[in-house]
Parts: sequence; structure tokens; C-alpha cells
Amino acid sequence: MLVVWATQPAPAASPTASPSASSEPHDPFASQIDIVALLPPPPAPDSPAQQADLQAVLEAQRSAHADGTLDHAVADVQQSCGRFSDALGDDLASTSNSKLLAFLDQSAHKGALISGPAKRYWKRTRPYAYSAEVERLGDMAPQSTPTPDMGKAADEIAHSSYPSGHATFGTICAILLAEMVPEKRAALFARNRDYDHSRMVVGAHFPTDLEAGRIAGTLGAQLLLQDPAVRHGLQQARSGLRASLGLPPIY
Repeated sequence: MLVVWATQPAPAASPTASPSASSEPHDPFASQIDIVALLPPPPAPDSPAQQADLQAVLEAQRSAHADGTLDHAVADVQQSCGRFSDALGDDLASTSNSKLLAFLDQSAHKGALISGPAKRYWKRTRPYAYSAEVERLGDMAPQSTPTPDMGKAADEIAHSSYPSGHATFGTICAILLAEMVPEKRAALFARNRDYDHSRMVVGAHFPTDLEAGRIAGTLGAQLLLQDPAVRHGLQQARSGLRASLGLPPIY
């Protein structure tokens, strides 16, 4: 019922119009859902909520240094459903699963485009750009070899924190995999929250960005699952994945 309601025109969130469906990159769901109208606004700059967000990022970075999970968080920069292999107990990046992983990644990348209009609308400053206390790691690390176009690109990246595209992508991976292996649903969603948490560790996102990303990802996954081609792909891939995990088929 949520998506049916969401397809109705929503009032603008502010006098500034939300991005059009023609904005780049193209959002295939722009005509079906107004993600800007569905998400709560991010905390205002310098508000108590913003300061709480910042402290959560700093604590996540301190903890990652202390418990030795920094490398894990940096590895989670990779946008691939293969990062969820540990939750399944099977290596999705193996040669035998190459077609499955390609299907999952293609589907999740398409679904994650749902977050784009909200990113461009809110233009929220990322943690590393908001506070010099935040360490820049992984894909947020400063570039060592500047290029002529880097100034504009870096500014766009620095102001695209809300919602988290990684959290959107990861949530879709978790939902698609849980459709195929419902027995692993709890482990997959736990891994998704860990995948999201990694974005705080590298200084890319605040916790409220991650929460919004999970909402966007849930909506994106629901729209994907209404696509007959995606449903067909899931059904074709499910039997092979379940067999590799030693699980009985689902009919």
C-alpha cells in the first residue's frame, strides 16, 4: 500500500523544486515515487541532532581503530552484494556465482538510483567536510593526484550525504538475497546494518543518512520486486544458490 500511496503527487518540501526525472544519473523510479516527499529532512546544521550525529561518527571511528575493524570498513566501500557473502555462508564473488552476483549487483545499482533525487535536493554536507575532526578513509580519502575536473566533483561528493547511497544499495542486496534464502534473513539484515555502519567509519555518512538510506532501499527493493524481469531473474538464480548452500528448493 505504501508504494501505491507514494505514487501520488506530493507537495514540494520547500520553495525549491525537487530534481526532475531528467536529472543525471537517471532515476528509473522518478515517475513512480517521490522519495524527497517520503523521507524526513536531515538534521539542520549546528542543531543538537546534527551534533549527536557527528559524535556518533567520531565514536564509530574511535571504536574501529580500537577493535581492529578499520580494514573491514574500508573494504565495505565496494558496492557489491558480494560483501554479504559472510552472512550467507557462500562466496558470492566466486566463479560459480558470477552470473548470480552480476544479476544482484545490476538490480541493486538500479534500485539504489532512487536515492539520487533526495541527495541532490538536500545537498547535506558529509561528516568529513562538516568537521575536521572526522578522519577521511576509503573512498572519502583525499585524492593524491588532482585532476582539472576534481574541484566540481569533490564539491558534489562532499554535499551528497543524505540519504546514504551505500545504505540504499546494501538494503536492496539484503532484501533480494532474503527473497532467495529466507532462512538467512536475520543474518543478512544484520550484515546490512554492519555494511551501513562502515560508512560512518570511513567518514562518509552520519547515522541519520544511513536510516534514510535503509528507507530508500526498502522502497527501491519493493519497486524492483514488482518488475517481472527481476522476479524471473530471482526465481532462476534461487535454485542454484540454495543448492550451493545445501538448502532445499523453494517452489
